[in-house]
Amino acid sequence: MSEQESSAVTANRPHSNNLLRRDVRFLGNILGDVLVHQGGHELLEIVEKIREMSKALRAEFLPELFDEFKKVIDALSPEIRHQVIRAFAIYFQLVNIAEQNHRIRRKRDYERSAGETVQPGSIESAVQVLREQGIAVDEVKTMIEGISLELVMTAHPTEATRRAVLDIHQRIAHEVMELDNPSLTYREREKLREKLLNEVLTLWQTDELRDRKPTVIDEVRNGMYYFDETLFEVLPSVYEELERCLDKYYPDERWHVPAYLRFGSWIGGDRDGNPSVTAKITWETLTLQRELVLEKYDELLRELMGQLSFSTNIVTISEELVDSIQRDRQHVELRTIELWRNENEPYKIKLCYMIEKLVNTHNDTLKNSPLRYNSADELKEDLLVIDRSLRHHFADYVADTHIRKLIRQVELFGFHLAALDVRQHSQEHENAMTEVLANMNIVENYGSLDEEEKIELLHRLLNDPRPLTSPHFEYSEGTQECLDVYRTIYRAQQEFGENCISSYLISMTQGASDMLEVMVFAKEVGLFRQETGGHVRCTLQAVPLFETIDDLHEAPAIMEKLFELPVYRKAVEARGNLHEIMLGYSDSNKDGGAVTANWELRVALNAITSAAKKFDVKLKFFHGRGGALG
Repeated sequence: MSEQESSAVTANRPHSNNLLRRDVRFLGNILGDVLVHQGGHELLEIVEKIREMSKALRAEFLPELFDEFKKVIDALSPEIRHQVIRAFAIYFQLVNIAEQNHRIRRKRDYERSAGETVQPGSIESAVQVLREQGIAVDEVKTMIEGISLELVMTAHPTEATRRAVLDIHQRIAHEVMELDNPSLTYREREKLREKLLNEVLTLWQTDELRDRKPTVIDEVRNGMYYFDETLFEVLPSVYEELERCLDKYYPDERWHVPAYLRFGSWIGGDRDGNPSVTAKITWETLTLQRELVLEKYDELLRELMGQLSFSTNIVTISEELVDSIQRDRQHVELRTIELWRNENEPYKIKLCYMIEKLVNTHNDTLKNSPLRYNSADELKEDLLVIDRSLRHHFADYVADTHIRKLIRQVELFGFHLAALDVRQHSQEHENAMTEVLANMNIVENYGSLDEEEKIELLHRLLNDPRPLTSPHFEYSEGTQECLDVYRTIYRAQQEFGENCISSYLISMTQGASDMLEVMVFAKEVGLFRQETGGHVRCTLQAVPLFETIDDLHEAPAIMEKLFELPVYRKAVEARGNLHEIMLGYSDSNKDGGAVTANWELRVALNAITSAAKKFDVKLKFFHGRGGALG
């Protein structure tokens, strides 16, 4: 950036900050009006007095002022104290909304002021550096193919904001952003203020907390909110920006970036310490996720109906599209949508059949029939047929604008929306394995074996195709639930695709046997199997979670032991020679303190990586750091 451009950007900052102050003041005044309307001037005066005293104490701590401050609060009646607390809580919600909007404003101000100048730290700046350093196309492709970033939502119901409150926040944010519109008339600004007054009043009279303990499904729906409102639309834009930059700096290559950025979830799959997360709940979670993603695709296909009005009186579509429509006519009966009557608009006719097949995807009785989409790949293929036909008659602008993004969404979200991780404590697997093996008279007390004996036995069982369970046995509730989880995973992979659940995390992994137990249970339901000729098919990976300092010390030896087992090594090969490992931060911090824990995590990461290199295994580290979403 030139000195002149830098100065222009810097000069805009005071103005931008003034807009933030304007928004905070504007929303604060609206909240003040709501307080007067709901509690009278007395409530507003109390809130303002406490606010001013707090500001003064923050600027300079004076003991006499602090004593007066406490007396003011102690003198409040319980009812008024509750309203004061609520007033400050809502005030800070409004300030947060204003600050989030301001981040968007500042980014736009920067881009507007900088013009064509590349923003430092942006995707474009990274690609520009690669080009300037003479990195070849093939090297860039290799880099991109090696990138993998997955952000995983975990369930923390104490932090979960109600959907009703989130919706109000979103409406307020949109209306506050409208304040920047310079074309608003005086009356339009007044109406905008009235709308915001209504929203803040509604927020004041809306419960922040549920009147009951949130269920797991409540948590699932809360997590899905972010996919529905933001991620489904925004995530493809990240890929689009990278591809735009690659096209700009490497124009001779036709770029389609592989999926390197995804979102996953533990909500509905994490059963460690939460007995409410059952196999039934996991299935319901996956069903809800599928319903949402199919609904999103349905909306987009119906939007395309209004956009792809190309006429065969003017253009010549591809023979591939003609054949595709003919097959649909033969196999798909339109029941939920009326066939487009204009035969000269083939894209709309094709979309009618696609919408019908998408609706039929909800119907399990039509499974494996051409009446529905049996996988996301089938939907993607239909979109690719449309894409190729549009390019055939040089409507590539439309293909790039509308179809390319939808194809990316199908690639990212499939029919499962987000990968669901299953997590369970290692002791639960040992308990279940002890009961199963005792019932089969294989070993009387598996739990009493030492580690080497367990590894030897589990390795032998993993190589043995014979089943370990029988429908004629009655198992304890815990063991039955453990087995049901694996059966649910298998069923889910058949219904929603293998990517819906592919990782099984094991809390408190303290030995190789903890991993092998999961693989033996996976074999029992068909998630792991050795086929004729020794070829291994494995669609579920056991993921160790190393949490305590002692576990981190043992981690390299545990992984090396596993990689030495031929059958386990084949399972890793079946997963692309990639093994996921989770490192826990909270327990290690508690165990050794923050500094020690972070050092031990670094040492363990390097040591595990060295162990994996001996066997040519690539590692994917899951860093369980935590953090807030939204």
